[in-house]
Amino acid sequence: MELIKDLGIRRLYNWKRGERFGLFRCPVCGELVEKITKDALKAKWCSHKCYAKMRTQRGPYKRKIISRKYVYIYKPNHPHAIGTKKLYVAEHRLVMEDYLGRYLTSSEIVHHKDENTLNNTISNLELMTAIKHNKYHSQKRGRKNGVFTV
Repeated sequence: MELIKDLGIRRLYNWKRGERFGLFRCPVCGELVEKITKDALKAKWCSHKCYAKMRTQRGPYKRKIISRKYVYIYKPNHPHAIGTKKLYVAEHRLVMEDYLGRYLTSSEIVHHKDENTLNNTISNLELMTAIKHNKYHSQKRGRKNGVFTV
């Protein structure tokens, strides 16, 4: 911020020592602001509002993350993005959507044939319904009619 005029020393509250004040001009809004000189010389904006106008929006923290043994890709505009701020989509779902040429529904599950969740090649992925996927894994565990056979 640019110092326009030195306003002299003033005491704040009941402090024993006074602070030097000055009149500063904000480079964003052009507003004249009265601030303590030592603080305002370091400051670049008059308020958080002006700072928000000038700052550049940062992108994702990471383009690709691995969480709970699955790879997630940064896709904030995807309709099925998940996460705290809805920014990431599972890579295996993106690969299957690209292969099919459409978005997957919430009832469709992408199954990894070799059970390696980090291997997201299309040859390793299979599209299943939730019922079929649960049935596949229950048979693999050795269940028959809801009772363990092993």
